[in-house]
Amino acid sequence: MACLHYKATESTWLRIRSTKVYKAVCKVLKTRIQSSHFLRLVGVFGSFFPQYHWFVMTYLNRMCMLALWLIHHGSFFASAGTIPGLESRDINSTATVLGQSVQAGISETLAHNVAIALEFEKAKWANGSVDDDDFYSVPRNASLAPVGALLKVQVDSNTSAYTLPPNTALSRIMYQTETLNGSKIPASAYVLWPYSPRTQPDGYPVIGWAHGTSGGFGNCAPSHVKDLWYQSEAPYTLALQGYVVVAPDYAGLGVNKDAEGKPILHPYLAFQAHANDLFNAVHAAQTAFRDLSKHFVLMGHSQGGGVAWGAAQRQALRPVDGYLGTVAMSPITRVIDQVEIIGAVDNEAIVLLANGIPSIFPKFRISDILTPAGVKRLNLLSEVQGCNSPTFELFSEPGLFQPDWPKNHYVQAFQSLTANGDHPIAGPMLVIQGEADNLVPVQLTTEAVDKVCKAFPESQLEYVTLANATHVPAVYASQRQWLAWIKDRFANKVAAQGCARSRLASPRPYQFYQKEENWYIKAATQVYEIE
Repeated sequence: MACLHYKATESTWLRIRSTKVYKAVCKVLKTRIQSSHFLRLVGVFGSFFPQYHWFVMTYLNRMCMLALWLIHHGSFFASAGTIPGLESRDINSTATVLGQSVQAGISETLAHNVAIALEFEKAKWANGSVDDDDFYSVPRNASLAPVGALLKVQVDSNTSAYTLPPNTALSRIMYQTETLNGSKIPASAYVLWPYSPRTQPDGYPVIGWAHGTSGGFGNCAPSHVKDLWYQSEAPYTLALQGYVVVAPDYAGLGVNKDAEGKPILHPYLAFQAHANDLFNAVHAAQTAFRDLSKHFVLMGHSQGGGVAWGAAQRQALRPVDGYLGTVAMSPITRVIDQVEIIGAVDNEAIVLLANGIPSIFPKFRISDILTPAGVKRLNLLSEVQGCNSPTFELFSEPGLFQPDWPKNHYVQAFQSLTANGDHPIAGPMLVIQGEADNLVPVQLTTEAVDKVCKAFPESQLEYVTLANATHVPAVYASQRQWLAWIKDRFANKVAAQGCARSRLASPRPYQFYQKEENWYIKAATQVYEIE
Protein backbone atom coordinates (compact mmCIF):
# COMPACT_ATOMS: atom_id res chain seq x y z
CA MET A 1 0.00 0.00 0.00
CA ALA A 2 1.65 3.21 -1.14
CA CYS A 3 1.52 6.64 0.49
CA LEU A 4 0.43 8.46 -2.65
CA HIS A 5 0.32 12.24 -2.64
CA TYR A 6 -2.79 13.34 -4.51
CA LYS A 7 -3.65 17.02 -4.75
CA ALA A 8 -6.16 17.88 -2.05
CA THR A 9 -8.54 20.81 -2.07
CA GLU A 10 -6.98 22.47 0.99
CA SER A 11 -3.79 24.38 0.12
CA THR A 12 -2.38 23.88 3.60
CA TRP A 13 -2.54 20.09 3.22
CA LEU A 14 -0.71 20.37 -0.07
CA ARG A 15 2.04 22.53 1.46
CA ILE A 16 2.66 20.38 4.51
CA ARG A 17 2.70 17.21 2.38
CA SER A 18 5.71 18.60 0.52
CA THR A 19 7.86 18.65 3.65
CA LYS A 20 10.53 16.14 4.63
CA VAL A 21 8.82 15.26 7.91
CA TYR A 22 5.45 14.48 6.32
CA LYS A 23 6.94 12.22 3.67
CA ALA A 24 9.17 10.39 6.15
CA VAL A 25 6.34 9.89 8.63
CA CYS A 26 4.06 8.68 5.84
CA LYS A 27 6.69 6.17 4.78
CA VAL A 28 6.96 4.73 8.27
CA LEU A 29 3.18 4.80 8.68
CA LYS A 30 2.89 2.58 5.62
CA THR A 31 4.95 -0.12 7.32
CA ARG A 32 2.99 0.18 10.55
CA ILE A 33 -0.44 -0.25 8.92
CA GLN A 34 0.39 -3.27 6.77
CA SER A 35 -1.16 -5.51 9.43
CA SER A 36 -4.22 -3.35 9.93
CA HIS A 37 -7.26 -5.35 8.70
CA PHE A 38 -9.34 -2.19 8.67
CA LEU A 39 -6.96 -0.33 6.34
CA ARG A 40 -6.63 -3.40 4.11
CA LEU A 41 -10.40 -3.39 3.82
CA VAL A 42 -10.32 0.31 2.94
CA GLY A 43 -7.79 -0.41 0.19
CA VAL A 44 -9.87 -3.25 -1.26
CA PHE A 45 -12.95 -1.00 -1.15
CA GLY A 46 -11.13 1.66 -3.16
CA SER A 47 -9.97 -0.89 -5.73
CA PHE A 48 -13.47 -2.23 -6.44
CA PHE A 49 -15.15 1.18 -6.36
CA PRO A 50 -12.88 3.62 -8.25
CA GLN A 51 -15.37 6.44 -7.88
CA TYR A 52 -14.48 6.48 -4.19
CA HIS A 53 -10.70 6.31 -4.75
CA TRP A 54 -10.20 10.01 -3.96
CA PHE A 55 -11.94 9.47 -0.61
CA VAL A 56 -9.73 6.48 0.18
CA MET A 57 -6.48 8.29 -0.65
CA THR A 58 -7.53 11.43 1.21
CA TYR A 59 -8.21 9.22 4.22
CA LEU A 60 -4.73 7.70 4.02
CA ASN A 61 -3.07 11.11 3.63
CA ARG A 62 -4.93 12.37 6.67
CA MET A 63 -3.72 9.33 8.58
CA CYS A 64 -0.17 10.49 7.77
CA MET A 65 -0.97 13.95 9.09
CA LEU A 66 -2.54 12.44 12.21
CA ALA A 67 0.67 10.51 12.79
CA LEU A 68 2.57 13.78 13.10
CA TRP A 69 0.28 14.80 15.91
CA LEU A 70 0.46 11.38 17.58
CA ILE A 71 4.25 11.50 17.61
CA HIS A 72 4.12 14.55 19.82
CA HIS A 73 1.28 13.43 22.09
CA GLY A 74 1.75 9.69 22.35
CA SER A 75 3.85 6.66 21.56
CA PHE A 76 2.43 5.75 18.15
CA PHE A 77 5.91 5.15 16.78
CA ALA A 78 7.38 3.80 20.02
CA SER A 79 8.37 0.53 18.34
CA ALA A 80 8.83 1.84 14.82
CA GLY A 81 12.50 2.59 15.23
CA THR A 82 14.02 5.71 13.76
CA ILE A 83 13.05 7.40 10.54
CA PRO A 84 16.06 7.38 8.19
CA GLY A 85 17.52 10.86 7.78
CA LEU A 86 15.50 12.38 10.58
CA GLU A 87 16.57 13.27 14.11
CA SER A 88 14.01 12.82 16.87
CA ARG A 89 13.97 16.57 17.41
CA ASP A 90 13.17 17.11 13.70
CA ILE A 91 9.81 15.43 14.15
CA ASN A 92 9.15 16.70 17.66
CA SER A 93 9.62 20.38 16.83
CA THR A 94 7.38 20.17 13.76
CA ALA A 95 4.77 18.20 15.66
CA THR A 96 4.97 20.81 18.44
CA VAL A 97 3.99 23.54 15.99
CA LEU A 98 1.11 21.49 14.62
CA GLY A 99 0.00 20.23 18.02
CA GLN A 100 0.25 23.52 19.93
CA SER A 101 -1.31 25.91 17.43
CA VAL A 102 -4.29 26.42 19.71
CA GLN A 103 -2.18 27.13 22.80
CA ALA A 104 0.01 29.50 20.78
CA GLY A 105 -3.06 31.29 19.45
CA ILE A 106 -2.19 30.75 15.79
CA SER A 107 -4.28 29.42 12.95
CA GLU A 108 -3.81 26.00 11.41
CA THR A 109 -2.58 27.67 8.22
CA LEU A 110 0.04 29.69 10.09
CA ALA A 111 1.10 26.58 12.04
CA HIS A 112 1.68 24.75 8.76
CA ASN A 113 3.64 27.69 7.35
CA VAL A 114 5.83 27.77 10.46
CA ALA A 115 6.40 24.02 10.18
CA ILE A 116 7.51 24.45 6.56
CA ALA A 117 9.85 27.29 7.61
CA LEU A 118 11.36 25.00 10.25
CA GLU A 119 11.91 22.30 7.65
CA PHE A 120 13.73 24.80 5.43
CA GLU A 121 16.08 25.64 8.31
CA LYS A 122 16.62 22.00 9.25
CA ALA A 123 17.64 21.23 5.69
CA LYS A 124 20.58 23.59 6.28
CA TRP A 125 21.79 21.90 9.47
CA ALA A 126 25.16 20.20 9.16
CA ASN A 127 24.90 17.68 12.00
CA GLY A 128 21.31 17.63 13.25
CA SER A 129 20.11 19.73 16.18
CA VAL A 130 22.70 21.23 18.52
CA ASP A 131 20.99 19.21 21.25
CA ASP A 132 21.98 16.04 19.39
CA ASP A 133 25.52 17.18 18.51
CA ASP A 134 28.00 16.21 21.24
CA PHE A 135 30.32 19.03 20.25
CA TYR A 136 27.99 21.58 21.88
CA SER A 137 27.85 19.78 25.25
CA VAL A 138 29.87 21.70 27.85
CA PRO A 139 32.60 19.93 29.88
CA ARG A 140 31.73 19.52 33.56
CA ASN A 141 34.58 21.64 34.87
CA ALA A 142 34.09 24.47 32.37
CA SER A 143 33.00 26.99 35.01
CA LEU A 144 36.47 26.80 36.58
CA ALA A 145 38.25 27.95 33.41
CA PRO A 146 39.26 31.62 33.05
CA VAL A 147 37.80 33.92 30.42
CA GLY A 148 39.39 33.22 27.03
CA ALA A 149 40.29 29.63 27.92
CA LEU A 150 39.88 26.87 25.35
CA LEU A 151 37.29 24.37 26.60
CA LYS A 152 37.03 21.98 23.67
CA VAL A 153 38.37 21.64 20.14
CA GLN A 154 37.23 19.61 17.15
CA VAL A 155 40.36 19.86 15.08
CA ASP A 156 39.03 18.39 11.86
CA SER A 157 35.29 18.76 11.33
CA ASN A 158 33.59 16.63 8.69
CA THR A 159 33.55 19.02 5.73
CA SER A 160 31.23 16.76 3.74
CA ALA A 161 28.45 17.76 6.14
CA TYR A 162 28.89 21.39 5.06
CA THR A 163 28.74 23.29 1.76
CA LEU A 164 32.24 24.77 1.88
CA PRO A 165 34.42 25.87 -1.03
CA PRO A 166 36.70 23.09 -2.30
CA ASN A 167 40.10 22.99 -0.61
CA THR A 168 39.00 24.61 2.62
CA ALA A 169 38.98 22.90 6.00
CA LEU A 170 36.94 23.48 9.16
CA SER A 171 37.53 23.25 12.88
CA ARG A 172 35.16 24.01 15.76
CA ILE A 173 36.11 25.26 19.20
CA MET A 174 34.40 25.90 22.52
CA TYR A 175 35.80 28.56 24.80
CA GLN A 176 35.08 30.66 27.87
CA THR A 177 33.73 34.16 27.29
CA GLU A 178 32.04 36.74 29.48
CA THR A 179 28.65 38.42 29.57
CA LEU A 180 27.91 42.12 29.68
CA ASN A 181 27.71 41.75 33.45
CA GLY A 182 31.12 40.07 33.65
CA SER A 183 29.95 36.51 34.33
CA LYS A 184 31.82 33.63 32.74
CA ILE A 185 29.92 31.66 30.11
CA PRO A 186 30.80 29.01 27.48
CA ALA A 187 30.45 29.74 23.76
CA SER A 188 31.30 28.13 20.43
CA ALA A 189 33.01 29.21 17.22
CA TYR A 190 34.29 27.83 13.96
CA VAL A 191 37.71 28.19 12.30
CA LEU A 192 37.75 28.17 8.50
CA TRP A 193 41.12 27.23 6.99
CA PRO A 194 42.50 28.18 3.56
CA TYR A 195 44.45 25.73 1.42
CA SER A 196 47.25 28.23 0.78
CA PRO A 197 47.32 30.67 3.71
CA ARG A 198 49.13 33.96 3.70
CA THR A 199 51.94 34.21 6.20
CA GLN A 200 53.05 36.68 8.82
CA PRO A 201 56.38 36.48 10.65
CA ASP A 202 54.64 34.68 13.52
CA GLY A 203 52.11 32.55 11.63
CA TYR A 204 48.95 32.63 9.55
CA PRO A 205 46.99 35.93 9.66
CA VAL A 206 43.63 35.79 11.43
CA ILE A 207 40.33 37.52 10.69
CA GLY A 208 37.83 37.56 13.55
CA TRP A 209 34.47 37.46 11.74
CA ALA A 210 31.24 38.65 13.44
CA HIS A 211 28.06 37.45 11.71
CA GLY A 212 24.74 39.22 11.21
CA THR A 213 21.40 38.22 12.73
CA SER A 214 20.87 34.46 12.50
CA GLY A 215 18.26 34.05 15.26
CA GLY A 216 18.12 33.83 19.02
CA PHE A 217 18.41 30.14 19.94
CA GLY A 218 20.89 27.29 19.92
CA ASN A 219 20.13 25.99 16.44
CA CYS A 220 20.80 29.44 14.96
CA ALA A 221 24.60 29.14 15.31
CA PRO A 222 26.64 29.61 12.10
CA SER A 223 28.93 26.72 13.10
CA HIS A 224 25.81 24.54 13.04
CA VAL A 225 24.66 25.29 9.47
CA LYS A 226 26.10 23.99 6.23
CA ASP A 227 27.03 27.33 4.68
CA LEU A 228 28.32 28.92 7.92
CA TRP A 229 25.46 31.45 7.55
CA TYR A 230 27.40 34.08 5.57
CA GLN A 231 29.13 31.78 3.04
CA SER A 232 30.66 33.74 0.12
CA GLU A 233 29.58 37.11 1.46
CA ALA A 234 32.70 37.15 3.65
CA PRO A 235 33.96 33.93 5.32
CA TYR A 236 34.49 31.95 2.11
CA THR A 237 35.99 34.98 0.37
CA LEU A 238 38.41 35.64 3.23
CA ALA A 239 39.55 32.01 3.41
CA LEU A 240 40.04 31.83 -0.34
CA GLN A 241 42.17 34.97 -0.06
CA GLY A 242 44.46 33.15 2.36
CA TYR A 243 43.18 34.29 5.77
CA VAL A 244 42.23 32.00 8.65
CA VAL A 245 38.70 32.95 9.68
CA VAL A 246 37.73 32.66 13.36
CA ALA A 247 33.99 33.20 13.78
CA PRO A 248 32.12 33.13 17.11
CA ASP A 249 28.52 31.94 17.19
CA TYR A 250 27.91 34.41 20.09
CA ALA A 251 26.79 33.31 23.55
CA GLY A 252 23.49 31.44 23.51
CA LEU A 253 23.84 30.32 19.89
CA GLY A 254 25.29 26.85 19.45
CA VAL A 255 26.13 26.29 23.11
CA ASN A 256 22.74 27.03 24.67
CA LYS A 257 23.19 25.35 28.07
CA ASP A 258 26.00 25.49 30.59
CA ALA A 259 27.61 22.46 32.23
CA GLU A 260 24.76 22.25 34.76
CA GLY A 261 22.11 22.38 32.05
CA LYS A 262 21.07 25.97 32.78
CA PRO A 263 19.83 27.73 29.62
CA ILE A 264 22.06 30.43 28.12
CA LEU A 265 20.15 33.33 26.60
CA HIS A 266 21.45 35.09 23.51
CA PRO A 267 21.80 38.79 24.50
CA TYR A 268 20.90 40.07 21.05
CA LEU A 269 22.64 43.36 20.12
CA ALA A 270 24.48 43.63 23.44
CA PHE A 271 27.54 44.67 21.46
CA GLN A 272 30.01 44.74 24.34
CA ALA A 273 29.09 41.14 25.21
CA HIS A 274 29.36 40.05 21.57
CA ALA A 275 32.71 41.87 21.35
CA ASN A 276 33.86 39.76 24.30
CA ASP A 277 32.81 36.68 22.32
CA LEU A 278 34.80 37.90 19.31
CA PHE A 279 38.05 38.67 21.16
CA ASN A 280 37.85 35.51 23.25
CA ALA A 281 37.17 33.32 20.20
CA VAL A 282 40.29 34.66 18.50
CA HIS A 283 42.34 34.07 21.65
CA ALA A 284 41.01 30.52 22.09
CA ALA A 285 41.74 29.70 18.44
CA GLN A 286 45.29 31.01 18.82
CA THR A 287 45.63 28.74 21.85
CA ALA A 288 44.27 25.71 20.00
CA PHE A 289 46.36 26.26 16.88
CA ARG A 290 49.87 27.52 17.55
CA ASP A 291 50.56 28.21 13.88
CA LEU A 292 48.12 31.15 13.94
CA SER A 293 49.57 34.64 14.08
CA LYS A 294 49.01 36.71 17.18
CA HIS A 295 47.97 39.57 14.89
CA PHE A 296 44.37 39.86 13.75
CA VAL A 297 41.79 42.10 12.12
CA LEU A 298 38.15 42.12 13.26
CA MET A 299 35.26 42.38 10.82
CA GLY A 300 31.47 42.09 10.84
CA HIS A 301 28.21 42.92 9.10
CA SER A 302 24.80 44.10 10.38
CA GLN A 303 24.55 42.73 13.93
CA GLY A 304 28.18 41.76 13.38
CA GLY A 305 28.96 45.25 12.10
CA GLY A 306 27.74 46.56 15.43
CA VAL A 307 29.87 43.90 17.13
CA ALA A 308 32.96 45.01 15.18
CA TRP A 309 32.29 48.63 16.16
CA GLY A 310 31.74 47.57 19.77
CA ALA A 311 35.04 45.67 19.62
CA ALA A 312 36.83 48.86 18.56
CA GLN A 313 35.28 50.62 21.56
CA ARG A 314 36.31 47.72 23.82
CA GLN A 315 39.87 47.87 22.46
CA ALA A 316 40.08 51.54 23.46
CA LEU A 317 39.31 50.56 27.06
CA ARG A 318 40.88 47.09 27.29
CA PRO A 319 43.71 46.84 24.74
CA VAL A 320 44.51 43.37 23.37
CA ASP A 321 47.93 42.74 21.87
CA GLY A 322 47.89 41.89 18.16
CA TYR A 323 44.80 43.95 17.26
CA LEU A 324 45.30 45.65 13.89
CA GLY A 325 41.92 47.26 13.23
CA THR A 326 38.22 46.77 12.55
CA VAL A 327 35.87 46.67 9.55
CA ALA A 328 32.24 47.49 10.41
CA MET A 329 29.81 46.94 7.52
CA SER A 330 26.16 48.06 7.69
CA PRO A 331 26.60 48.36 11.46
CA ILE A 332 23.69 48.55 13.85
CA THR A 333 24.39 51.47 16.17
CA ARG A 334 21.16 52.36 18.03
CA VAL A 335 18.55 49.62 17.80
CA ILE A 336 15.48 51.53 19.05
CA ASP A 337 16.12 54.41 16.68
CA GLN A 338 16.61 51.91 13.86
CA VAL A 339 13.33 50.07 14.48
CA GLU A 340 11.40 53.32 14.81
CA ILE A 341 12.69 54.42 11.37
CA ILE A 342 12.14 51.22 9.43
CA GLY A 343 9.04 49.97 11.30
CA ALA A 344 7.68 46.48 10.71
CA VAL A 345 10.49 45.60 8.30
CA ASP A 346 12.54 44.42 11.27
CA ASN A 347 10.05 42.78 13.64
CA GLU A 348 12.57 40.00 14.27
CA ALA A 349 14.93 42.45 15.96
CA ILE A 350 12.18 43.41 18.43
CA VAL A 351 11.41 39.75 19.18
CA LEU A 352 15.07 38.89 19.77
CA LEU A 353 15.49 41.94 21.98
CA ALA A 354 12.55 40.84 24.12
CA ASN A 355 14.06 37.39 24.44
CA GLY A 356 17.58 38.60 25.26
CA ILE A 357 17.18 41.63 27.53
CA PRO A 358 16.39 39.44 30.61
CA SER A 359 19.98 38.15 30.45
CA ILE A 360 21.09 41.70 31.30
CA PHE A 361 18.13 43.03 33.30
CA PRO A 362 16.55 40.07 35.16
CA LYS A 363 13.57 42.17 36.26
CA PHE A 364 12.63 42.98 32.66
CA ARG A 365 9.44 41.23 31.54
CA ILE A 366 9.00 40.00 27.98
CA SER A 367 5.45 41.34 28.17
CA ASP A 368 6.96 44.85 28.36
CA ILE A 369 7.61 44.49 24.63
CA LEU A 370 5.22 41.77 23.46
CA THR A 371 1.46 41.55 23.86
CA PRO A 372 0.01 38.34 25.38
CA ALA A 373 -0.41 36.99 21.84
CA GLY A 374 3.21 37.84 21.07
CA VAL A 375 4.43 36.16 24.27
CA LYS A 376 2.65 32.94 23.29
CA ARG A 377 4.32 32.98 19.90
CA LEU A 378 7.75 33.61 21.38
CA ASN A 379 7.23 30.68 23.76
CA LEU A 380 6.47 28.46 20.77
CA LEU A 381 9.47 29.81 18.85
CA SER A 382 11.72 29.08 21.83
CA GLU A 383 10.39 25.55 22.23
CA VAL A 384 11.06 24.62 18.60
CA GLN A 385 14.36 26.60 18.48
CA GLY A 386 13.25 28.48 15.39
CA CYS A 387 15.57 30.99 13.73
CA ASN A 388 14.92 33.70 11.13
CA SER A 389 12.41 31.92 8.88
CA PRO A 390 9.88 30.81 11.55
CA THR A 391 10.28 34.16 13.31
CA PHE A 392 9.28 35.96 10.12
CA GLU A 393 6.21 33.73 9.79
CA LEU A 394 5.13 34.12 13.42
CA PHE A 395 5.64 37.85 13.81
CA SER A 396 4.45 39.36 10.53
CA GLU A 397 0.94 40.10 11.81
CA PRO A 398 -0.21 43.20 13.74
CA GLY A 399 -1.12 43.18 17.42
CA LEU A 400 1.96 41.35 18.70
CA PHE A 401 3.95 44.30 20.09
CA GLN A 402 3.13 46.77 22.84
CA PRO A 403 2.57 50.17 21.21
CA ASP A 404 4.84 52.01 23.64
CA TRP A 405 7.56 49.37 24.01
CA PRO A 406 10.40 51.73 22.92
CA LYS A 407 9.67 53.90 25.96
CA ASN A 408 10.10 51.05 28.43
CA HIS A 409 12.72 51.85 31.09
CA TYR A 410 14.73 48.68 30.51
CA VAL A 411 14.61 49.05 26.73
CA GLN A 412 15.90 52.60 26.98
CA ALA A 413 18.60 51.51 29.42
CA PHE A 414 19.60 48.71 27.06
CA GLN A 415 20.13 51.12 24.17
CA SER A 416 22.09 53.55 26.35
CA LEU A 417 24.29 50.71 27.55
CA THR A 418 24.95 49.12 24.17
CA ALA A 419 24.86 51.98 21.62
CA ASN A 420 27.75 52.51 19.22
CA GLY A 421 29.05 55.97 18.42
CA ASP A 422 29.07 57.48 21.90
CA HIS A 423 32.52 56.23 22.89
CA PRO A 424 36.12 56.44 21.65
CA ILE A 425 37.40 53.72 19.32
CA ALA A 426 40.77 52.11 18.84
CA GLY A 427 41.53 52.63 15.19
CA PRO A 428 41.96 52.17 12.47
CA MET A 429 38.33 51.42 11.65
CA LEU A 430 36.71 51.14 8.22
CA VAL A 431 32.93 51.72 8.19
CA ILE A 432 30.99 50.70 5.08
CA GLN A 433 27.33 51.58 4.54
CA GLY A 434 24.89 51.13 1.63
CA GLU A 435 22.84 54.24 0.96
CA ALA A 436 19.73 52.20 0.04
CA ASP A 437 19.90 49.91 3.08
CA ASN A 438 16.33 49.20 4.22
CA LEU A 439 17.39 47.54 7.49
CA VAL A 440 20.22 49.75 8.77
CA PRO A 441 19.38 53.32 7.70
CA VAL A 442 22.33 55.25 6.32
CA GLN A 443 21.37 58.28 8.39
CA LEU A 444 21.97 56.40 11.66
CA THR A 445 25.40 55.14 10.58
CA THR A 446 26.35 58.62 9.39
CA GLU A 447 25.14 60.11 12.67
CA ALA A 448 27.28 57.66 14.67
CA VAL A 449 30.33 58.38 12.50
CA ASP A 450 29.77 62.13 12.92
CA LYS A 451 29.61 61.74 16.71
CA VAL A 452 32.89 59.87 16.88
CA CYS A 453 34.66 62.21 14.49
CA LYS A 454 33.48 65.29 16.38
CA ALA A 455 34.19 64.01 19.89
CA PHE A 456 37.37 62.08 19.03
CA PRO A 457 38.92 63.76 15.97
CA GLU A 458 42.09 61.59 16.01
CA SER A 459 40.12 58.37 15.65
CA GLN A 460 41.60 56.93 12.41
CA LEU A 461 38.14 56.31 10.97
CA GLU A 462 37.41 55.84 7.26
CA TYR A 463 33.75 56.02 6.18
CA VAL A 464 32.68 54.68 2.77
CA THR A 465 29.10 54.95 1.49
CA LEU A 466 27.80 52.97 -1.49
CA ALA A 467 25.29 54.55 -3.85
CA ASN A 468 22.15 52.40 -4.37
CA ALA A 469 23.53 49.45 -2.38
CA THR A 470 21.20 47.69 0.06
CA HIS A 471 21.91 45.76 3.25
CA VAL A 472 23.74 42.52 2.39
CA PRO A 473 24.71 43.49 -1.19
CA ALA A 474 26.85 46.26 0.33
CA VAL A 475 29.28 43.50 1.36
CA TYR A 476 29.67 42.41 -2.26
CA ALA A 477 29.82 45.95 -3.66
CA SER A 478 32.70 46.91 -1.36
CA GLN A 479 34.65 43.65 -1.45
CA ARG A 480 37.63 45.12 -3.29
CA GLN A 481 37.85 47.97 -0.77
CA TRP A 482 37.74 45.89 2.40
CA LEU A 483 40.12 43.26 1.08
CA ALA A 484 42.66 45.97 0.20
CA TRP A 485 42.16 47.63 3.60
CA ILE A 486 42.75 44.33 5.44
CA LYS A 487 45.87 43.63 3.37
CA ASP A 488 47.25 47.03 4.37
CA ARG A 489 46.71 46.30 8.06
CA PHE A 490 48.73 43.08 7.92
CA ALA A 491 51.38 44.91 5.88
CA ASN A 492 51.71 47.34 8.82
CA LYS A 493 50.73 50.35 6.71
CA VAL A 494 49.88 53.22 9.04
CA ALA A 495 46.37 54.60 8.63
CA ALA A 496 45.98 58.37 8.55
CA GLN A 497 44.86 60.18 11.67
CA GLY A 498 41.40 61.70 11.67
CA CYS A 499 38.29 60.91 9.67
CA ALA A 500 38.15 60.34 5.92
CA ARG A 501 35.04 59.93 3.78
CA SER A 502 34.38 58.63 0.28
CA ARG A 503 31.44 57.52 -1.85
CA LEU A 504 31.40 54.71 -4.40
CA ALA A 505 28.99 54.33 -7.31
CA SER A 506 28.59 51.83 -10.15
CA PRO A 507 30.01 52.72 -13.58
CA ARG A 508 26.92 51.41 -15.37
CA PRO A 509 23.31 52.56 -14.70
CA TYR A 510 22.33 50.83 -11.47
CA GLN A 511 19.00 49.56 -12.77
CA PHE A 512 20.95 47.06 -14.88
CA TYR A 513 22.76 45.57 -11.87
CA GLN A 514 21.56 42.59 -9.83
CA LYS A 515 20.30 44.38 -6.75
CA GLU A 516 19.74 41.56 -4.23
CA GLU A 517 20.76 37.97 -3.67
CA ASN A 518 18.24 35.66 -5.37
CA TRP A 519 19.88 32.36 -4.50
CA TYR A 520 21.15 30.29 -1.60
CA ILE A 521 23.67 27.46 -1.37
CA LYS A 522 22.24 23.95 -1.28
CA ALA A 523 24.14 20.67 -0.90
CA ALA A 524 24.39 18.61 -4.09
CA THR A 525 23.02 15.07 -3.86
CA GLN A 526 23.57 13.99 -7.49
CA VAL A 527 26.75 14.00 -9.57
CA TYR A 528 25.13 15.98 -12.37
CA GLU A 529 24.36 18.83 -9.93
CA ILE A 530 28.03 19.71 -9.60
CA GLU A 531 29.33 18.96 -13.10
